[in-house]
Amino acid sequence: MTSQMWARVSGAMGIPFVIGFILLGALSGSSPDYRSSNSDITAWYASHSHRVRDIAGIFILAVSATFFLWFLGRLRELLRSVEGNEGRAASIALASGAALIILLAVAGSDFSSVAFVVSEAGDKFALDPNTFRLLSGFGFLTYVVAFMLGAPLAFAVGVTAWRTGILPRWLATSSFLAGIGALASFTFLTTLIYIAWVLLLSGYLTLRPPPVRVPVPRAAP
Repeated sequence: MTSQMWARVSGAMGIPFVIGFILLGALSGSSPDYRSSNSDITAWYASHSHRVRDIAGIFILAVSATFFLWFLGRLRELLRSVEGNEGRAASIALASGAALIILLAVAGSDFSSVAFVVSEAGDKFALDPNTFRLLSGFGFLTYVVAFMLGAPLAFAVGVTAWRTGILPRWLATSSFLAGIGALASFTFLTTLIYIAWVLLLSGYLTLRPPPVRVPVPRAAP
């Protein structure tokens, strides 16, 4: 497989991440949260099918995260190819993307932990709604911080694309919008702007991948 083909494959890995994210949302969209009543919380986790959905969600997230890391590697390679050996934006993008996916995994594990314990412990575990609310609140804040720390990834791509022309201007502009949406992640809908950006960027890198470049080291002074 040629390097250009590998670039296409790596660039496409953002698409299964988005699919997994959407599927996770569909599975957990009706789950109770820290604002739910005691009866809603206990009724939800009394259902075996509900618990299975919650537990399945963390495995979907884990698989999706694997694809995202591959996609992140392609972005690092792309940014570094136009930056040279300094690779400041590439380093920021890598750290930001890694923080995003790690904290999403923590949030997902937190949301799934109640369903897992209720299923595995059975009668030995008595679900306390207030304990659930603490876990749910922690998971929500972790989710918010995950996207806030993921914002520099979008900004790094946007700035580099705007400055070098490695990506079209419309994609650079959408990168800035995605970064702003991630910073405003207390509203769930704004995180969808970020997810939509990942889908757009991944689709572009799949269909019209920029040429693979080898960074040229700077001459010694």
